[in-house]
Amino acid sequence: ISDVFFFQQGTMPSLDLATGRLLLDGPGSLFLSPNGHGGTLTALSDSGVLEDLTGRGVRHVFYFQVDNPLVRVGDPKFLGRHVERAAEVSSKIVRKQSPGEKVGILALVGGRCSIIEYSDLPADVAEERDPSGSLTFHAGSPAIHLFAVDFLTRITTGASGLPLHLAKKKVSYFDPVSKTAVNPDEENALKFERFIFDALPLADRWLAVEVEREDEFAPLKNATGPDSWATVHKAMTGQAAKWLDAAGLDAPPGTPLEVSPLYALDADQFAAKVDKNIVLFGPTYFR
Repeated sequence: ISDVFFFQQGTMPSLDLATGRLLLDGPGSLFLSPNGHGGTLTALSDSGVLEDLTGRGVRHVFYFQVDNPLVRVGDPKFLGRHVERAAEVSSKIVRKQSPGEKVGILALVGGRCSIIEYSDLPADVAEERDPSGSLTFHAGSPAIHLFAVDFLTRITTGASGLPLHLAKKKVSYFDPVSKTAVNPDEENALKFERFIFDALPLADRWLAVEVEREDEFAPLKNATGPDSWATVHKAMTGQAAKWLDAAGLDAPPGTPLEVSPLYALDADQFAAKVDKNIVLFGPTYFR
């Protein structure tokens, strides 16, 4: 239990898009919203966790977004390359599937490793291709990073902290004039957010590692269609089928398969543990 830490992400007030006034969520109470995924890093510092990690001799922090069930948590090969290169920040990348895919792009900006948000990448630039026909800006970010603890300490203290960005959002709020709750139909507020990828250009040494999408990236963002539970489920069962095949076992085509992370974290662990005499007839959960 002493090695488990809970810390709270910071919040920021929001402004009325039309007037610039602070929004309320009740009489005399400001409307507050989470300060973006970059707030994870500042919260590590503000909560004292970074100081505790430093005292324990912990040198690196692994970060990923929770909506990707294929992520390899604490991937030892990724960590090993990060340490070998003495990188302050290391990031995994996957090749974009299409110019319009909604993932950030790793690129050099002013000689510094940076991530350009998909919404900031002009359509004509996103469409650019090299002589082989591949996308010029293909290095998509699945938001999987390793950070050196001393680097995080440096960028989250003092004036060198992460910048704030403005985001237009639809926000329900309390109107002090009518004294009623308002539920707008369109964007009505400016929120302040920090982005975790703003840490990358602050690093003096960085590393990017390309990985296979089908092995490590299945984002869950929509109820239906692309990046939905259906595509994530297909990716998870597809990965399990690959592990089964690598172990020399067969399953009926289309059989739903799932491997608990408590059972195995990769194909090698699965092959070393699974019963080679097992015969599968239907949906199977390895746990």
